[in-house]
Amino acid sequence: MSPGAHHDLRYFRAMSAFDDLFGRHVLTAMARQMALADVIGERDWAVDMTAGGATFGPDLKFPIQLLGSESHLDGTWLWAWANHASNLPPALTHLCGWMRGYGQNAGIAELTDASFPLDRADGHRLALLASGLTGRPYYRGPYDGGALFFHLEGVPPHEITPERAITVISQTISAFAFDHRTGVAAFFEHQRWPYEAGIAHHPSGATIHVAFDDQGRIAQLNGSIPPRG
Repeated sequence: MSPGAHHDLRYFRAMSAFDDLFGRHVLTAMARQMALADVIGERDWAVDMTAGGATFGPDLKFPIQLLGSESHLDGTWLWAWANHASNLPPALTHLCGWMRGYGQNAGIAELTDASFPLDRADGHRLALLASGLTGRPYYRGPYDGGALFFHLEGVPPHEITPERAITVISQTISAFAFDHRTGVAAFFEHQRWPYEAGIAHHPSGATIHVAFDDQGRIAQLNGSIPPRG
């Protein structure tokens, strides 16, 4: 298969500090999002700012940390720590405040500027980066004129199988621009799967083979998975 063959070459450019950090965390974060989707399914969602939690259907409730919001009226992102007009509970802005501090230390303006256009970095990219750095999945809650992004606490841990890893890589390279070589190496490092010369080794004995073209894009992705006894 050639999952990256159609990728827009315009995106393979000199990367910013944000792009580089995003590329190192996006695959692990996307795996976490797929696991969250397995848990919440198609349930309706609601947020109670006073209680500091989000509910999904009648049976699931998780504490939350607010990240920020997208405005589709003017096409901008606003970090929750900068949303003074909404009088957000300070207890719900610890995570985005931590992200701001991380950005200050690492020199990443997207994490320290209060607001900026979505074509610079949208809510999904910012939330995926936060997920990669903090280990929490996120949810995008749409509303009239925009969307609220928040992270969920206490979601059960998940195991990434070789089959899921292949799905994560295939879907992520189609959805986001990032350095494939760096991203794949970081993903397997995060999973603690030995990875060398384009081959990742899962503890079960399964292997995942990744080949890149001369521009560093994934050209082939396949796995060798032993039968389960």
